[in-house]
Amino acid sequence: MMRLARLALIMASTLTLASTALAQQEMTVEEITNQISTLESDFENFSGTVNQLQQEERELRDKLQNLRERNNELEQKRESTLAEMNDRYQRLVEDPTIDIAGAQEAYKQAVMAHQQNKEDIKQQVSLVNQKSKEVEEARVSKHSLINEIETLKEQRNIARIDRLEDEFNRTGDLEVSQSISCDRNETLGQCENRGKLMAKQKASKQYLDEILASLSESSLVSENLEKASPNVQILGSKTISNGFSGAGNYGVKLAVELRGQLPQSQACTLLGVDMRYCAAEQRPGNIETAQEDTVDSSVMHPLTIRSNVYDDEVIIDGVSYGSTPIEVMLPGGEHEVEILKYGYSAYAEKIRLKDAMSIRAELEKSEYSFTRGEKIQDILYRDVRGPELVVVPAGKFKMGDLAGNGLPNERPAETREIPSALGITDTEITVKHFRNFVEDTAYVTDAEKQGTCAILKNGRPEFNEKLSWKNPGYKQSDNSPVVCVSYNDAKAYADWLTTKSGFKYSVPTEAEWEYAARAGTETDFWWGNDVGFGKANCRNCGSDWSNQRPAPVASFHRNPWGLFDTVGNVWEWAQTDNGVVVKGGAWNFTPSLARVSTKMELPADFNSNYIGFRVVRAQ
Repeated sequence: MMRLARLALIMASTLTLASTALAQQEMTVEEITNQISTLESDFENFSGTVNQLQQEERELRDKLQNLRERNNELEQKRESTLAEMNDRYQRLVEDPTIDIAGAQEAYKQAVMAHQQNKEDIKQQVSLVNQKSKEVEEARVSKHSLINEIETLKEQRNIARIDRLEDEFNRTGDLEVSQSISCDRNETLGQCENRGKLMAKQKASKQYLDEILASLSESSLVSENLEKASPNVQILGSKTISNGFSGAGNYGVKLAVELRGQLPQSQACTLLGVDMRYCAAEQRPGNIETAQEDTVDSSVMHPLTIRSNVYDDEVIIDGVSYGSTPIEVMLPGGEHEVEILKYGYSAYAEKIRLKDAMSIRAELEKSEYSFTRGEKIQDILYRDVRGPELVVVPAGKFKMGDLAGNGLPNERPAETREIPSALGITDTEITVKHFRNFVEDTAYVTDAEKQGTCAILKNGRPEFNEKLSWKNPGYKQSDNSPVVCVSYNDAKAYADWLTTKSGFKYSVPTEAEWEYAARAGTETDFWWGNDVGFGKANCRNCGSDWSNQRPAPVASFHRNPWGLFDTVGNVWEWAQTDNGVVVKGGAWNFTPSLARVSTKMELPADFNSNYIGFRVVRAQ
């Protein structure tokens, strides 16, 4: 009974707390959370009490089962003592000297024990029934307590929504300064109006950011922000100072009064709770309007714009806002949005802004053909540009040993065709180019992973685990050709250019490389069959870098199609049908190996401080 009393006390206290929570609609989120924590703690204690009652019930039932089993034993003993006493009575008739007192006493004790066990069973059944009732009552009470806890959680979600609305839909003041350059085609009045509008946009964005940062559940709201459309209303503005400079610039400082506006339905979205908490009934002060088509131009809405290209230009209502991705605050109403990039078809759309809005523009490449000698340089991201390429035309050429000075793998010569014009880097890929790739992707080269950058020592390659593209064993600059890179590394770089630019880049095939290096000639070098003196960087070729290290790219003359360093400097990776090769010779190899048709077959993961690469791009 003491345990029941404690149980009753727990139930009374928890139900009182829950009832109080439901009655107090103005409790804060923190207060409700504390109530829930208290009830959950009591629930844990309560669960222990229920478990203990169930254990006691099991013990009582086990004892009842033992008593029933004992009852059978006592019944058998009573019957056996009765039979013994009857037997002695029969024998007493024939023999009066027989003593029956012992048999009578044994029977008496058996009957008394049997009757007592029946009483014990009756009492034990009563105890079991009583305990079962306690357990059942406890289970019902436990379920009731769970319901009270869940009801409080419902109340907490409503309180969270109320709190978010109170925190968001507040009024505040900001001072902002804005300076713009007046366009030649706009009047001073138009320039002034544009400057004030941009100041209001800045104030709206700043105020929205401040509200979001100050919210009690700012981290959660930030995760769900893209799914909702909170906005800011400009209640009024006052010019503190403004004026034009002699250079045609206009500056303005505004004091702006603003109010955050969060539709109640979007409070649920931002908090990640079920929409039923927001869709029930419209509460007093709810800012949602019954007329969906009504647009308030004093309300500033966020507009997010993204596109599938880099280094584009976003123009809204004739004003340039820079490159995507961007997010701006614009007044409700109609706006004209344009997204431009050279070489792509323009994106243009007239939008009606009445809520937060996102635009994902897909710009398509314009139809145009490469022109021989045209220079190309793609924008990769932010202010990072890809390597400069020069266009080589489509055509046929004779590939292989044409002068009779070649190695067996250069024969027989054959006619090959390059079916389409392509862009090829006019120099070998430089250290700076490769660093941009590594910094953007955290790429690790084969040499860095395996410690296998090779150097040429006494005419034989020797691996040096300390060398890599960052430190090839000699002094280099940003404009040096990158080395200690394998074909695998070169391909990874080309794939990265493809991803960043949206155009297809690759390591050149052997035919593409030799076609571009020959530049329409049929001699061992693009200037003739003799290497000459000081025309390229190879062993004993008469340059300042010969047999010392690679020269900075573009240190020698271009070939007729605009390519540098197709002779000497560093070997360059190329693809074949059967694997990969290197072409063009290097600073520490003899001139005879710098001929246009020379090639060395190597494994794709081989790398050394005398092998680099260039890339090609399809139009």
